[in-house]
Amino acid sequence: MGRIRRLDPVVANQIAAGEVVERPASVVKELVENSLDAGCTTVRVTVADGGRTVTVRDNGAGIEADDLAHALERHSTSKLTRLEDLETSRTLGFRGEALAAIASVSHLTLASRLPHDASGHQITAEFGRVTNVEPRVMAEGTHVAVERIFERQPARLKALKTPAAELGAIQHVLQQLAIGCADVQFILQHEGREILSTPGQGDATAAVLAVFGREIAASLIPIGHTSEWGAQIHGLIAPAERHRANRFGQGLYVNGRWIQNWLLRAGVEEAFRPITPERRFPYFWIWIDLPPDQVDPNAHPTKAEVRVVREHALRALLHRIVREALAADSPAPHWVDAADGASHAAGEPQRFEWSLDRGNAQPSERPILHREFQELVPLAQWRAKYIIAQGAEGLYLIDQHAAHERIYFEHFSRLGQAVTTSQPLMLAVPETLSAVEWGQLEAHRPVLAKWGFEVSDLGGTTVSVRAVPTAFRDLESHQGLLRTLLEMLSGGGTASGAEHPIGWAEEARYAMAACKAAIKANRALSMAEMSALIDDLSRVADARGCPHGRPTTVVLTLREVDRRFGRRG
Repeated sequence: MGRIRRLDPVVANQIAAGEVVERPASVVKELVENSLDAGCTTVRVTVADGGRTVTVRDNGAGIEADDLAHALERHSTSKLTRLEDLETSRTLGFRGEALAAIASVSHLTLASRLPHDASGHQITAEFGRVTNVEPRVMAEGTHVAVERIFERQPARLKALKTPAAELGAIQHVLQQLAIGCADVQFILQHEGREILSTPGQGDATAAVLAVFGREIAASLIPIGHTSEWGAQIHGLIAPAERHRANRFGQGLYVNGRWIQNWLLRAGVEEAFRPITPERRFPYFWIWIDLPPDQVDPNAHPTKAEVRVVREHALRALLHRIVREALAADSPAPHWVDAADGASHAAGEPQRFEWSLDRGNAQPSERPILHREFQELVPLAQWRAKYIIAQGAEGLYLIDQHAAHERIYFEHFSRLGQAVTTSQPLMLAVPETLSAVEWGQLEAHRPVLAKWGFEVSDLGGTTVSVRAVPTAFRDLESHQGLLRTLLEMLSGGGTASGAEHPIGWAEEARYAMAACKAAIKANRALSMAEMSALIDDLSRVADARGCPHGRPTTVVLTLREVDRRFGRRG
């Protein structure tokens, strides 16, 4: 007898499942995409046991009783019958692998009821072994319960991350699908707590509001373009000044499908790059509609990647559209007349009440350490971000935020305990956190309290910030402060604050305090304020850069200017 034999179908399905079911978030993605293909208007996802138990309910078209058993067979689908159908298909699924793969690595119950039937039916699969179809009383739509995921795949089970990380991955999937399909209401519950709910009214901005909060949603810039070769592009981008430490605030959708495409993503991100700091990522959600014959969705087992005709042209087009939208949204330059210090925007004089708080830092009591800054003469402010000054070495461009951040950093370092004492807020600040942020908050509540934060729960993942460290008391707005702090924890590490990579070191505290307290870009300054900022910069110990490593000053020498103009001096 030969050594080559046909694998048992159950074993074959369990092996093949490794391509489709990577983690609980993969299960959620496949099941929810089936719900969307069924035309549902509401999909409810319930997660427990660190993601190993997942339930997805929808109010879609449902599955006939005679088809329930077929739905759990590999390569059984209602989406297409021949290869040519793939070229015109607009559905998210088409291979008929997902349910069979999930059923082979879990205990799965599939129940469904058609809209006009009196009752529904269900079928169960125990790690690939399918039972008979049975009647079931249920609401219209489809109900899929997946339990004990990877129980018989110990290596895959051990590879799962912490419950908070797996929940965060599930939430990320649902966030992207919810924004991409804004006409569907998405609800996510975890251990009895509702942590995501979108309105499902067809407004992508409202979906962003539900997921990322008012600050991001209110700043969104719409984009739109139709190319001569049939690409229709529309989307929402946030200003370049709004960014985060990961790419969870980004979504690319091709013909309605949420995809991962690093070339297209790079084209969008590069449009933000001149403004967005290193290792920070912009917010954007962009929909690309292409003729079906220009897209191959069958390029990846989980359909997360697609092949696109004219990919490089599409990348260049995205880059240009986003760059032009950002340029159109940027404020007019604020120039300061050297004679009277008056500030102007687009030819209209404006009044600004802001002034540098030099009293707290007491700069005049500290010695001058950098004589070259003392000798600078401010000339103008450019784009409400940079101070242009003339000095002995040439023309100085000073980043007002980075420079002020350095000043405050050294100020807070001298004050010490002011960063760790608490200041109650007159009005509490509500913050809606993601699942990952909520997990970080739960793990670090004692450290936050010691640092000076007072945080109380309002329900779901919404909290109220009632007190902040004293160093933050003078901020114009405390909205987003807690989330910024929790972002610092997203790089990993243990639950113990003392053992976290940033170590909760004093310098990290002061650097964050300085970043929040310093003046921001797009803040117009008077001539006196620019002079005060330069004077303060001359008295810090290290004027080269901000605490995060960004330079405070760029010098353009006369020799360099002459060279660029082709002069010999």
